[in-house]
Amino acid sequence: MLVIDEPGDLKKGIATVGVQRRYTGAGRIENGQVAVQLTYLTPRGHAAIDRELYVPRSWTQDTARCRAAGIPDNAGFATKPALAARLIGSVLEGRQIGCVLAVACDDQIITRAGKFRADVLVKKLPDRLRRSEW
Repeated sequence: MLVIDEPGDLKKGIATVGVQRRYTGAGRIENGQVAVQLTYLTPRGHAAIDRELYVPRSWTQDTARCRAAGIPDNAGFATKPALAARLIGSVLEGRQIGCVLAVACDDQIITRAGKFRADVLVKKLPDRLRRSEW
């Protein structure tokens, strides 16, 4: 199972990339930095796979602050769910595993064999991969 978490680290000062005042879970609001972390979990244990730093909108809108911290000019704001989707997508893509949660039947899906409507693509799947509710 893949697990998404949002670990945070307390930080002093305001220069650390992505730092801002936030609720720490210890009942206080303090300077902190948050990441989105992807972990692989099995009954035998777990392993961190990847993580990406969450950079708040207040940072991405301040070009001078980003440059001073070494953030590239083309780095834009991304929500935590968007970061999570990016992490999961890169893991699945790197292992050549396809995954679809829900799409409209007329959505165009890009595959190695070309571009297909979702309903047409499902009909091309082997019986063992088709589900009755599709």
